[in-house]
Amino acid sequence: MAAEFPDHPFWDFSLRVYGSEGVPEACLVLQERHGIDVNVLLYCFWLGASGRGTLDDGEIAAVCRTVDAWHRDVVRAVRAVRQRLKGGFGGAPVALSEPLRRRVAKIEVDLEHVEQLMLAGSLAREDDESLDEGSRLDHALRNAAAYFRAVGIEPDAADAAQTAIVLGPAFDALPHAAVADAARATLAP
Repeated sequence: MAAEFPDHPFWDFSLRVYGSEGVPEACLVLQERHGIDVNVLLYCFWLGASGRGTLDDGEIAAVCRTVDAWHRDVVRAVRAVRQRLKGGFGGAPVALSEPLRRRVAKIEVDLEHVEQLMLAGSLAREDDESLDEGSRLDHALRNAAAYFRAVGIEPDAADAAQTAIVLGPAFDALPHAAVADAARATLAP
């Protein structure tokens, strides 16, 4: 039986952004390079892009604590199983292990969905519809910078470039160069 999840604009935002060209690869680069939780990064972006403002260091720490155990003990554990099944494992025929890997991948997406709903419930913020795109972009990047600080990452130009790829679809009314310049200026000055 498939899980029934409530509708939420954060999940819709994540699906739209993650489904954009180059975004899954950029997320994977950031995840593998720094061990970040892509869901938290997307949450930071959604807060800014939706006009819900910026996170201070205490708020981002609280957000991270909200999902830390779930992400570490559940999402990453299931991800590890899915990755180990790729191409067969321990003599199990690929014809048998590959359908299992696809089912585990679906479960992993559902676990990520739960995590995103946990994140969405971690702060009560109303959107400020008066904010222009430039302010929203600034807020999204400041949130990302707060997240990187919280997990001990000093982003460099390569991280800023990957961040701009992920953030670009959320700000498709802005030229990609403007998003990339803002990411570089905020994250890797």
